[in-house]
Amino acid sequence: MKYLYFIFAVLALFLAHIFKIARQKQFIEIYEEPNEKVLLKGLSISYIINFLLPFKLGYIFRIIYPGKRMKNGVSFSLATIIIDIMLDFLVVTILYSIFFLCNFEILNTLKYYIIISCFLLIAIVIALFFNKYIKKIILKIAAIFNENIELKILKTSWFTITSFKDMLEKINKVKLVIFTVIPWGLYILSYYNFSLFLQQSNVLTNLEFIEVFNIFYSINGLSIPIFFIFQKWNAIHIELLSFILFPLVLIYIFSYIYKPKRKQREYIEILPQINVQDRLAFLETYFKANDREYIKNYININNDVAIIEDFSAGSNATTMLCCKEGKTFFRKYSFGSDAKKLYKQIEWIKAYSNVLKLTSIDHIKNSESYCSYDMPYNPNAVTCFNYIHTVPLEKSWEILEKVLKDIAKNLHTLNLSSSNINTINQYIDEKVLANIEKIEKSFYIQPLLKYDYIYINDKKYKNLTQFYKYLNKDYLSKLFINDPYASIHGDFTIENIICIKNNSNKSKDYYIIDPNTGNIHESPYLDYAKLLQSLHGGYEFLMNTKKVEVHENRIDFMFTKSSVYNELFTLYKKYLENQFNHESVKSIFFHEIIHWLRLLPYKIEKNGERVVIFYAGLIQVLNDVENMYFLEKRNKNEKK
Repeated sequence: MKYLYFIFAVLALFLAHIFKIARQKQFIEIYEEPNEKVLLKGLSISYIINFLLPFKLGYIFRIIYPGKRMKNGVSFSLATIIIDIMLDFLVVTILYSIFFLCNFEILNTLKYYIIISCFLLIAIVIALFFNKYIKKIILKIAAIFNENIELKILKTSWFTITSFKDMLEKINKVKLVIFTVIPWGLYILSYYNFSLFLQQSNVLTNLEFIEVFNIFYSINGLSIPIFFIFQKWNAIHIELLSFILFPLVLIYIFSYIYKPKRKQREYIEILPQINVQDRLAFLETYFKANDREYIKNYININNDVAIIEDFSAGSNATTMLCCKEGKTFFRKYSFGSDAKKLYKQIEWIKAYSNVLKLTSIDHIKNSESYCSYDMPYNPNAVTCFNYIHTVPLEKSWEILEKVLKDIAKNLHTLNLSSSNINTINQYIDEKVLANIEKIEKSFYIQPLLKYDYIYINDKKYKNLTQFYKYLNKDYLSKLFINDPYASIHGDFTIENIICIKNNSNKSKDYYIIDPNTGNIHESPYLDYAKLLQSLHGGYEFLMNTKKVEVHENRIDFMFTKSSVYNELFTLYKKYLENQFNHESVKSIFFHEIIHWLRLLPYKIEKNGERVVIFYAGLIQVLNDVENMYFLEKRNKNEKK
């Protein structure tokens, strides 16, 4: 009979370990497909190490062995084990409390567990109420080390914090309770049967259940690290060794036999960035604890993808190249008030997808705090900027002219109407005068405004204040009064035209992305002016200029506008002059100026000292437009 007790004890312990793995699976499967075989091996070997060596060193193996085989790595494995240990510690504390109420002599052990539990509770409370300061402390400690170690410290801390939150929020609570109660019920059943086995053997005939339980969990419990076995070997160690090792050996064997069923489901990405620099930048933002709402929304949007690269340009929207289940695509998103603008972009794309070659969109998410959508990725698709710098000029102009004709025929002919003075005045107030006021208050630009002339890369230009005679309501309203109104794209830059390389199908050689609504003055001239901002003003090259030096009225930076831009600008200007009369082309160039005025407040907010680069772009365009439309006229009058 006594061997039946032993067999029941071993089987119960075996099943308890199986259910414990089932509980750990719950933590893991929020983020990735659990590898049960690896988890079973990790548990069996780690428990053997814990039994034979001191200081619970087996937990190190249980963290590292599965962690090396997890998608999210050792840091994530550590987080799951920490939660696993904390849950078990809580259960043992509750069990010892019950034993104490049942008059078992375990007061010292109970005090130990209660004290540790209180420390854990205090630590959790501190973490909840002072998490902002704790994060900053972690960041300062991590910053002491090199970039690789800093990333590991921040990543481990992030995984622990985030996975802990997600496990508490997203895990099935009923299932968690079941998979905690069942294994501990089996542990108790196993220890009870083992005590009956020992009582009927010649080892310890008076050993009760509580004493067996204390062997494993009390502060004075029996320990048999390997060095102790060789010093003091007795029957209790042999029985314990058999009782503990048999189930673990069975677990190890079972790991080879077990054939898990794989689930087809979506998993959360804890840290979606693939690029190391992007990961570090994100983690530093998180641990600075300055924008919790941004972090929360960022994770909500990107928790199902791996982020390959950030392709964000000059707007408040973020565009990421992402990967999910082997499929690559772009994800675009914005927060707060910018989310509303992004949703209007979605509506625009839906409205005009049947008349223009536009990007297709899906997986639209829209809430009060954020908006996002996905766009397909084509490995042969490149921005028009890249396209025109890798093909002959004739081919570049061919596709640009085609896009211009398509947008003129299929978009600018829709919802036609005439401009009105009230709308024009609102446009001037909001897009010209209000932005000039913001520019005048800029910390970096304000010192330059006291000069009538500034030098940009050693070339003399009239400063902004000398153009106020044009940038006022009286002059601009007269210039814009004949502008036609129609449906427009609103952000028709060179970067928002996507070209398909090596494509034999001429009907699918390009598509357009990223419209901008809410322009007030809804004139097609704004679209033509946006393309001027690229080809005439060289916006894309200014975006890639990183360093600028300012001394009194001198601005110096490395500006390398390509010859392709200059040649395409010449062709584009001729195109506009062939399509429109003199006053219309002049209006288009002034809308380009206004695009620069609209750009600068954004750059003031986002780019710090680099805003001076874009201010220089505005000044160069202003001087060039004046030379084209005012000095030429003055010279003609003088000749007459």
